[in-house]
Amino acid sequence: MLHKMPLSTISSQHPIAFFCAEFGIDSRLPIYAGGLGVLAGDILKEAAEQKIPMVAVGLLYRGEGAIQKIDSEGMQSEANADYDPVSLGLEHVYLEDMPLFIKVHLTEVDVWVRCWKKTIGETVTLYLLDTETDQNHANERGIASALYAGTEEELIKQQLILGIGGIKLLHQLEIHPSLYHLNEGRPAFLHWQLIRGYMEKHGMSFEQASETSKAKTVYTNHTLLEAGNQSYTTHLLRAYGSYYAEKMGISIDRLLDPGMEKGTDKFSITRYALNTACKASAVSQLHYEFCKQRWPEYNWVGITNGVFMPFWQDPEIAQSGHQGNHLWHLHLAKKQQLAQYVQGRTGYTYDPSRLVISWSRRIAGYKRAAALFEDVQRLKKIISTAGRPVQILMAGKAHVFDVEGKQRIQQIIQYMQNELSGYALYIPNLDIELDQMLTLGSDVWLNTPEFGKEACGTSGMKALSNGVLQCTVVDGWTAEVKWEDVGWVLESENVADHLYTMLENEIVPCYYQQDSNGVPHQWLERMKGSIELSPQFSATRMMKEYEEKLYS
Repeated sequence: MLHKMPLSTISSQHPIAFFCAEFGIDSRLPIYAGGLGVLAGDILKEAAEQKIPMVAVGLLYRGEGAIQKIDSEGMQSEANADYDPVSLGLEHVYLEDMPLFIKVHLTEVDVWVRCWKKTIGETVTLYLLDTETDQNHANERGIASALYAGTEEELIKQQLILGIGGIKLLHQLEIHPSLYHLNEGRPAFLHWQLIRGYMEKHGMSFEQASETSKAKTVYTNHTLLEAGNQSYTTHLLRAYGSYYAEKMGISIDRLLDPGMEKGTDKFSITRYALNTACKASAVSQLHYEFCKQRWPEYNWVGITNGVFMPFWQDPEIAQSGHQGNHLWHLHLAKKQQLAQYVQGRTGYTYDPSRLVISWSRRIAGYKRAAALFEDVQRLKKIISTAGRPVQILMAGKAHVFDVEGKQRIQQIIQYMQNELSGYALYIPNLDIELDQMLTLGSDVWLNTPEFGKEACGTSGMKALSNGVLQCTVVDGWTAEVKWEDVGWVLESENVADHLYTMLENEIVPCYYQQDSNGVPHQWLERMKGSIELSPQFSATRMMKEYEEKLYS
């Protein structure tokens, strides 16, 4: 039964509190790792565009290992991204003319956190928590040095700072959210602080405070993969949670129980998030079906991700009217811009009149970056045929501890340096700016995941909005489109051979079937069809569904 705390209507006094472990808002600000963070940034931009009251809370990572370096042998290493937060538009948060610092208790240590903010729009502010401050010892200062890197204990510390520190920050600023949106499970420890607050300020029991907290929380799952649904050893969480359990007057077992996986000694952050939220959302319709199968006991809604069109769709293309041949000539200009940009970043150039195929995303095993190179000799023949050459562009970073992913990158680059020399380029250090250029100036967007493992994927939506044609395994968002006469579908079980056949018989001939003025009319019709589809995958549609299905 809820106690004394009716749900508030979303308003400037009671905004949505959007918690996420990463936010992609600027290429120069190394607080995002990939699609999840860029999506979170798009959500904030769309909320600002629609004047939806929202406060977002994340961590100010200090850029350790954030820059991808590729040596002459093709091996990835990492460099630090040294930056000045103020020069990138961040401001200190002040309270009564003093910089705001908050305190988070971790086992026997109080960690001090300074607070930064970035104004996204009139109704949206992003707050970032920073442990790099003189009050902390060296170990504590480095808690948020790197994103998604470190020991299990270091990751738990980050998540406690995010969740508990985030609630304390909002309390200090007298912000009273209408609801809390957890954008995947890492911020879920915010419930420990919410429950404490309800117990102390409203005289609730632990059970009442837990139910009230749950009624004001929604959660979005972004993957079914184990790597994105972390489980932690219980002895660590016992150590870090005992202080909070004692403050609530309960046992540590009772505090951890919502996250315990039955029959194990593991605490699942996803299970905890699901058990402490009143609704859960999936990020595509296919992912929604999979989530209901895996976690059938929870209240699921399906809301396919979308992208912030004013940023990702080129304004000239958006305003072109998609009539006649004008779109094609615009596209050729964008291809030229991409070629110049790639030369600026790599020192290498290519002929932008070629058919340009791009693969660009995190280097994770299930995304199958190497699928294109399974038969290098056959691929070489396809892309180097006289009169219809193909240019391959690839970008993506392996996780700092992913040795197999780094070896995969090295093998791909060695193919590019040898058999595929002159027809393939790897562009290091994928970031928002490079992603924006690739999704504008490519001809084909290649997507090769193992079926059932790409919960949504958003890079293809960006490309779609600019008339870049999809060649994709049907998974995530791409399962929601009829691709006939718009793009090309790949068989997941036989992805490499099917891709080569598709290139030989359909994609390359279609591109080079051009009239006397160099216009490929069938290709152009597919481009127009792609652009017409893109509003279905806009953040505008996504936010409307959030309000109707998740926030109501």
